[in-house]
Amino acid sequence: MIWGQLIWGAILAGLLGCAFRRAWKWEHGAAAELLFGEKNGRETFVLVPPTVLFWILLLFLVLYVRFFGMREGLVHFAALAAEVTLLICVYFPLLLLLLPLFRQHFSARACAVLWLVPAFLTWQANMLITVSPLPRLTLYLPRRLMPAICAVWLAGFLAVGGCYLVSHLRFRAWVRRHSVAEREGEAWAILKREQEALDYLRPVKLLRAGVPAPFSMGKTRRSRCTVLPKRHYTAQELSMIFRHELHHLQRCDVDTKTFLCLCNALCWFHPLVWLATKKASEDLERSCDEIVTEEMEEAERRAYANLLLDAAAPGRGFTTCLSAAAGTLRYRLKSVMDRRRRSLGTAILMASLFVCVMCFGLVSVSDARGSFTSLLLTPGTEILNAYDSRIPGEKQLDAEALRQVLEGIELTHIAGLRRPLVKEQERITFRLSGGRFAVLTDRVLLLQDLRRASLYECYLVRSPIDWEALRACCRS
Repeated sequence: MIWGQLIWGAILAGLLGCAFRRAWKWEHGAAAELLFGEKNGRETFVLVPPTVLFWILLLFLVLYVRFFGMREGLVHFAALAAEVTLLICVYFPLLLLLLPLFRQHFSARACAVLWLVPAFLTWQANMLITVSPLPRLTLYLPRRLMPAICAVWLAGFLAVGGCYLVSHLRFRAWVRRHSVAEREGEAWAILKREQEALDYLRPVKLLRAGVPAPFSMGKTRRSRCTVLPKRHYTAQELSMIFRHELHHLQRCDVDTKTFLCLCNALCWFHPLVWLATKKASEDLERSCDEIVTEEMEEAERRAYANLLLDAAAPGRGFTTCLSAAAGTLRYRLKSVMDRRRRSLGTAILMASLFVCVMCFGLVSVSDARGSFTSLLLTPGTEILNAYDSRIPGEKQLDAEALRQVLEGIELTHIAGLRRPLVKEQERITFRLSGGRFAVLTDRVLLLQDLRRASLYECYLVRSPIDWEALRACCRS
């Protein structure tokens, strides 16, 4: 199992490294090498659009309900959502701690992509959780409290996510009502020129509205736009603004902003995640500053820094703003004037994804603890027979003695779909009434329902097993 995880982690890390370097080269003028689509029709996002997190979770919800039924499907989905939320809750604070070091040595583009690692893992979260090693740490949430805990979490998720969505929709409607489209003139000509220079020829509308700072929004042909305040800009300023905003659109940073809002909604109870998403927005803006200013001389850098100071304003909705807030300017202005060349950061991206793959599932949620008899031998459930891995054939049971031995085996139920490979030589399989089988080893008990082969449960064994006493109760 560990070798499979190592190989899969190495494959994913290699894919991320290749995708990151290819996006970087294309943004710097290299010819696009695409498997599908036209050269000018593809954005330079890395690996997958970050909003895949939402769509994959929604897909798993539908599949779980379809194959396991409403009740079991919701339980399995809640466990998977808990694993993804737990990954974000751990990964974001750790990255927040290491961020000052990373910012000193690696490109702003790499620092911005580092925040997207949880999105890269989400599409294969179900596979990872079913084949990952047994958890080293379990967070115990009593099963009787799970409905209340899920209800509170869901209420917070809907409240935070709903606020983000309503705020964005209201702001987008305001922009539509109070903006004027430009299809000619100096600003329009400069926008087209910058699009051709970046080789990004997807339709982008140019709007003027009573906003304090330039920003971009939208994802589709009809909604993608750059909005300018109703004020005069010089040709140099317009060129800087459009170059910055077009890089945002080309990199699908509107998706990234949506992803960060979704992370806040998933982890609404975790203050460090909220702080981390603010830092992620800083890196997102700085990564565009980086590519816009990398060939500039000092005078041009000063002009760009003055433009950022002049445009400082809070961002609204799922938008990319030229200068989102005054609180981020200190870091951005310092970076703009710093001409040091930093490492691209491909290696740190690959290492981060590999470590996340190897650590995925090491911390999990448990919803039940107790003895073998209390968890599995509920009223109406009996052990019909047993099979010993050392001695072939069906065994006759001493039911009373067996129940006493099993009472001393402490188990912890792992929520969600877990199916570790059972390789230990010491193994006894119990056939239970109701068509279920329980495979007991030194470390894990796997419970499977033969009537529904896809339905299985995993229990960690938390106490030593007296195999001789068990075998004495299961005679040939």
